[in-house]
Amino acid sequence: MRPTPEQTASRREPAARPRSLPSRYLPSARRSLGHVRRMSQFFRELCTMTRSGLTVAAASRELLRHSPRQLRAMAGQMLEAAESGDSISFVMDRNRDFFYAWHIGLVQAAESGGFLSDAFEQIAHAYEVEWETRSALRLRLFIYVFFGLPAILLVLPVVRFLQQPIPDIDSWTTGYVVRGLLNQFYASSLPVAIGVVAAVVMWQVLGATAWFQGVQQRLVLRLPIVGGLMRSHALDRYLGTLGLMLRGGTPLGEAAEHAAFAAGHAVLTPQLLSIAGGLREGVPLSQVLGGLGLLDADALGLAAAGEASGELPDMLTQAAGYYRRESEAKRRMLLRAAGIAVGVIWLGLAGALFIGGYLAYFDFLFRAGDKLWMEG
Repeated sequence: MRPTPEQTASRREPAARPRSLPSRYLPSARRSLGHVRRMSQFFRELCTMTRSGLTVAAASRELLRHSPRQLRAMAGQMLEAAESGDSISFVMDRNRDFFYAWHIGLVQAAESGGFLSDAFEQIAHAYEVEWETRSALRLRLFIYVFFGLPAILLVLPVVRFLQQPIPDIDSWTTGYVVRGLLNQFYASSLPVAIGVVAAVVMWQVLGATAWFQGVQQRLVLRLPIVGGLMRSHALDRYLGTLGLMLRGGTPLGEAAEHAAFAAGHAVLTPQLLSIAGGLREGVPLSQVLGGLGLLDADALGLAAAGEASGELPDMLTQAAGYYRRESEAKRRMLLRAAGIAVGVIWLGLAGALFIGGYLAYFDFLFRAGDKLWMEG
């Protein structure tokens, strides 16, 4: 459903703007698995209720009653916006760090094209995939992080202590050993532990900001396999949104602009936006997309066939499904590879620590024997 002139005017009225979400909901919490699961349930329920015929205002009112405490502020803002004739995407844009960029673009396109329930379903599905992926990675890392890392931090001071010069025999007491181990712990293990904790907290805090997400996207796109996975996700959203908007009767140039924002990628979105002018001048979609070099030959062939047959929305939906299946296959492959890589890295660290401890122990025995022999 297209927005009415009154709704468009209300978006431009500063007085109608909702407040930002409470600052007590820290960015680090927004990246937690608990938050991802809550958001998946929130949008899944929102999708189900709107598809059943409830208005966004009625669905938001219901979510305000029973949604988790952390998300009630967002449900309240959606209710306020829906009742005042404002858009849901405007609420999301006011709280940009709370969402991924493509969430906002997709909802804006959905409000323009009249498929808001489908947009909620896509967001819910993306959160479900994120939760599944991160849960699998956390399970693989649990043994190494919660058992391997403390073991390394405890063994490292012992190895460092054994490498110290041998004191006089009279000085070799229990107190001397304890003080030496504590000094090595404070000098080596404690800084490592503080650095690890600080890096994790900093990653979570930065990862919740729109700026850092853009930096991540630019860097990840350059990586093999992982970059292809991110590219497939963005093209899936772009083609799927474009097909839905064309099916709803939106002109091609306007639909392409909205779909580009729904792609939500710091690198790909500007490139996809650049083709809107050519589309408004009548250049075929398959031709301008081919000039970008982002889509493969199969997807471009589907777009060309859709233009020739008059079934462009269906062909774009099929192309989006192709990229969705491709990204799912790459995601599962990366999960398996990540499990193997983490195991190899930790085995290497444990092996290096074991060899270092072994050599330090026998070196200490030889030096202690020489010390005893010389003093005896």
